Amino acid sequence: MSYKILLLLFLFQCGHIVQAQISLPYILDMVHNNPGENAYVTKYNNPSFLKSQGFTGSVPHWHINCAITYDNYADVISDSERKWIEAKAAYIEEQIDKFHEEGIAVFPFTDFIVFPKSIWNKYASEIENDTKKFKPDLNKKRTKDLLVAQIDGIFNRFPELDGLTLRFGETYLHDTPFHVGNSPIREGSAGIKDHIILLKILREEICVKRNKKLFYRTWDFGYNFHNNPDYYLAVTDQVDPHPNLIFSIKYQQGDYHRMTPFNPTLGIGKHQQIVESQSRMEAYGKGAHPYYVAKGVIEGWPETKYELNVNNSSFTGNIREKTLPRGIRDILLSNKLQGVMTWSHGGGWGGPYITHEIWTDLNTYVVSHWAQNIQKTEEELFYEFADSLGLDNYNADLFRQIALLSIEGVRKGHCNSYTSNSLWWTRDSYFSVADNDNIIRNVISENKEELVLAEKAESVAIWLQIEAISKQFSCMNKDLQEAIRVSCSYGRIKYQLIEQMWKLMLINGNYKLNKPVDNNVVSTILDRYDILWKEWQSLKDSSIWCATIYTDMAFLNQEKGSIGELVNIWRERLNRNNE
Repeated sequence: MSYKILLLLFLFQCGHIVQAQISLPYILDMVHNNPGENAYVTKYNNPSFLKSQGFTGSVPHWHINCAITYDNYADVISDSERKWIEAKAAYIEEQIDKFHEEGIAVFPFTDFIVFPKSIWNKYASEIENDTKKFKPDLNKKRTKDLLVAQIDGIFNRFPELDGLTLRFGETYLHDTPFHVGNSPIREGSAGIKDHIILLKILREEICVKRNKKLFYRTWDFGYNFHNNPDYYLAVTDQVDPHPNLIFSIKYQQGDYHRMTPFNPTLGIGKHQQIVESQSRMEAYGKGAHPYYVAKGVIEGWPETKYELNVNNSSFTGNIREKTLPRGIRDILLSNKLQGVMTWSHGGGWGGPYITHEIWTDLNTYVVSHWAQNIQKTEEELFYEFADSLGLDNYNADLFRQIALLSIEGVRKGHCNSYTSNSLWWTRDSYFSVADNDNIIRNVISENKEELVLAEKAESVAIWLQIEAISKQFSCMNKDLQEAIRVSCSYGRIKYQLIEQMWKLMLINGNYKLNKPVDNNVVSTILDRYDILWKEWQSLKDSSIWCATIYTDMAFLNQEKGSIGELVNIWRERLNRNNE
């Protein structure tokens, strides 16, 4: 069934005539800061800007669960804790007022069962899971009582709050020095019971008693709540629907990666859902270079035409069933989709740090404005955004060429289409090449080296085309023009470097198998590698609109497993051979 037919059926079921603009109820944006770092400075924290862009709500990263004193439960917190909490609460109260003045609802990102240290120390034996310190046990009465006290404390302190967004899959306390806690959900099937307990308490306390919204995020690790339909239904079927209870789900079956299927938990069950969409992914440049995401979110990525193995991010070789959804427009007929949550900023732990928001603006605009009018196509919305930039028709077309080319330029540079993939081998500003060790072994054992390197060469060719188009692009806003041109050169250099990394990783893999290595080839790769790093640094030095560049270190700045370590190993080998 075509998208147009699905849309007509959806409009008919909703009781609207075709000419009517159909807007989903919840159009939210989230700015999630890197743990332990200064908050992002961005217009997406400005409620006036959000209002101008048609957003109905914000999911701010305020640690609101840490802004209460628990005086409603026990008078035990220390003076230093109270001072920090009161300052945090005053700041949040001020921010809520600013958002409400603009008519923007606020649903802060919330870690439940994170308590002040004094509270935890007093009740630890009655809260904790018996096997892990600071791991709460939802089966214990004290844990449940404190959870209810936490909810009560939040809404008593901030009665004007519109609701909350739950996070349970990851708990980061880098910015909350007086608090401890962890996810209350156990791993595997045991977590089903925990979710049901947690959901029923939150539904009663937030949705029913206080008539506030709860966006319950399903994000977790492994084949569980977020991406396993059986698990999802095992939890949600045990909880009665409520108009204030909405499940928040990433659009892919896993994290925001390519070579990943559309999330099969979307469009099923009996509850309302919103879709989370990241505008600048930490694995793919973080907005430092072009990467057009919105088309993939709405319509599906090119590779989702095929079956993808979710366990190792590879093609199965089969065409996917045409009736299965590939993008969020394909689940409209389910009547479950109630909105989107764009992550204009967030995800990751470090750089690159951008100084121009053009690529996050593009992705955020198209996804959020599609939710404001689901009759519009991705292409229509793209050109609307181009028009908002003041681009004439020809330069709008050039801009679209850049965006569309980036879709496969990124995938074919970062991933490979011929074996399995380790999708986190680059993230933030790091290159963890050791993560690809098993992939390299597979490529060699399956005799796919030429195919993989041809794909890297294709990616470089795409990026050279992107850069060439960017040099033809012009507009009245010269800062924007420079930012686009510089970002395209940034991407070209990055993926030329990645091509050299794949060459070296394959050489290293063959070396481990005692296969002969041509030292002249290695020397050429290292020379090209050095030239590209220098060019990258020069690009950064040339423009204020250039994002910070990557490092040659592995994730979180570790030398072990990094491209820098591998390069140094081969430099030393060449030096020994030349002695």
